[in-house]
Amino acid sequence: MTETSEAGSHGRWSDESDGVLRAAGWCPGRSVATAEWERVLHEHGGFEMHEAARRFLAEFGGLASVERGPGRTMARMGSRLDPLAAEWDDEVFDVLSEEAGAYLYPVGEADRRSTYLGIAPDGKVYAGMDSVSLLADTGDEALEKLIEGIR
Repeated sequence: MTETSEAGSHGRWSDESDGVLRAAGWCPGRSVATAEWERVLHEHGGFEMHEAARRFLAEFGGLASVERGPGRTMARMGSRLDPLAAEWDDEVFDVLSEEAGAYLYPVGEADRRSTYLGIAPDGKVYAGMDSVSLLADTGDEALEKLIEGIR
């Protein structure tokens, strides 16, 4: 089988999602520094990075998916996993966190910057701008939903 089948066989996500993530620069064991994101967001918005955000961004931060068009149950939106997308929108995240009932740390944006992505301390990923909704219970599931267009 192909290399992209390996991750799928581990049950982390589908072969399609694995292929898109690898094309975007992800590989098993990927780790990027999060300190600069943490510093900038703390200085500009008072954001406090929690461990779930740190783990997610260390593995996936900086990746972008341009997948757009029809998906499985909704349109594929494309996403960019850059927490600095919300650098000046701490008030938006305050409202989204209040609605979610959990502190959300920005991890990126989707759908051409019309939706922010935030992660709660328990690892749940939320999406929103004017209002918030639970995207997925885990970061892996959130990535698969965004890539494959799953509601």
